[in-house]
Amino acid sequence: MTHSTLERSTSRHLTVSRSLGVLIDILILSFNQHVNNICKSSYYHIKALRHIRKLLSDDTARTVTCAMVAGRLDYCNAVLYGSLSMNIDKLQRVQNTLARVVSKTHWRDHITPVLANLHWLPVHYRTEYKIALLTYKALTIQQPQYLSELIHLYETPRQLRPRSANILQYSPAVPNFSRSAFCHASPTIWNNLPETVISDITDTFKSRLKTALYSRAFLH
Repeated sequence: MTHSTLERSTSRHLTVSRSLGVLIDILILSFNQHVNNICKSSYYHIKALRHIRKLLSDDTARTVTCAMVAGRLDYCNAVLYGSLSMNIDKLQRVQNTLARVVSKTHWRDHITPVLANLHWLPVHYRTEYKIALLTYKALTIQQPQYLSELIHLYETPRQLRPRSANILQYSPAVPNFSRSAFCHASPTIWNNLPETVISDITDTFKSRLKTALYSRAFLH
């Protein structure tokens, strides 16, 4: 290994931290490298899928898609809440490209109807879905415990509205990067959900949650 190669390797080791497969640029507190890796890996598999797409049925193509790419977009995506818009845009372009391959849609066609027809929530809403689901589990079964300890129900001396028992306390103002933390993102997303989404049954909640986010993404 040459001196210059060693220097670059050492520099990368000091500036990027890995946790559970998520890369964090510790000098600028961003997920730029993490997002770039997701895009690179996803496009590799999308290219392979494009070569065999004509041999697959629509249902099989969707199944292969979920196994090869969709999981990469969703893995630990809660950490990307509040991330730089350029990172969300990169991931959205990956999803758009994947949707075109699966649906056999021309690249010039508008992508929103394609995503809606596939019932795929855009990247931004997939992140909100994940955080809302984590919040639901933290409130109902107190799991995972380390997240349950970060959020607290809003306490009021009297019943202000039917859903007041499910409102979370907002945390004090914090620096921009810290607003992406679960303790700040969770109340923001949870308190903006329609009252009709809340349910004691997990599967019902998940179905209603996706319907609510689908409506925000495509019907408004």
